[in-house]
Amino acid sequence: MTSLVPDPAQKSFLEEATGRYEAALTRNPAAVAYLKKRGLSEDNAAFYRLGYVESPLPGHETARGMLSVPYLTRSGVVTVRFRRLGDGDGPKYRSVPGDPPRIYNANALLIPSDHVAICEGEFDAIAATLAGIPAVGIAGVSAWKSYFARAFKGYRAVFILADQDDKGQGMEFAEKVAEQIKNARISPMPAGHDVNSYVLANGPEALLAQLEINA
Repeated sequence: MTSLVPDPAQKSFLEEATGRYEAALTRNPAAVAYLKKRGLSEDNAAFYRLGYVESPLPGHETARGMLSVPYLTRSGVVTVRFRRLGDGDGPKYRSVPGDPPRIYNANALLIPSDHVAICEGEFDAIAATLAGIPAVGIAGVSAWKSYFARAFKGYRAVFILADQDDKGQGMEFAEKVAEQIKNARISPMPAGHDVNSYVLANGPEALLAQLEINA
């Protein structure tokens, strides 16, 4: 299995890729419009180092024309995933072949808090964190690994935010994760919503209220 810790050459490559795609983001109106539709400002995009794959580096050719979503940690970028713009053809998300699953937005685990949220997907994790709930993302049911549970020890509450959109896997994801984490609390989104769409439609206060967290 590929190591979870990139070697120096990999780290250099990932930093170069992230920087290149970051620089290309504002040159592409469709990418900027997509992020705005998801409720993300240019400052938000810059904070999470989101980008656009205009000129892919080797190994990223299939991601041309997609958003880049780097996985940031204290040690730098550890991988990059890619998200299709809109509802076009092909996979909605792409990972680098052979890359092991990782926790997205792991830096949220460094925020002093007695609670944390786990979301199914990167943009849901961003939406919850911007709403005021430290949150991480897992790239789908199959990407959850049992050893991830160790990162959530010591929290008073670990909220599992379950999508209720048209994918139909939200509760499957939530139940799989919750059975491995002490103090897990499954919180389904209203019908037809994932975390991002719920916050966009109802505001961050609605999500905080659902979880009974004071703003």
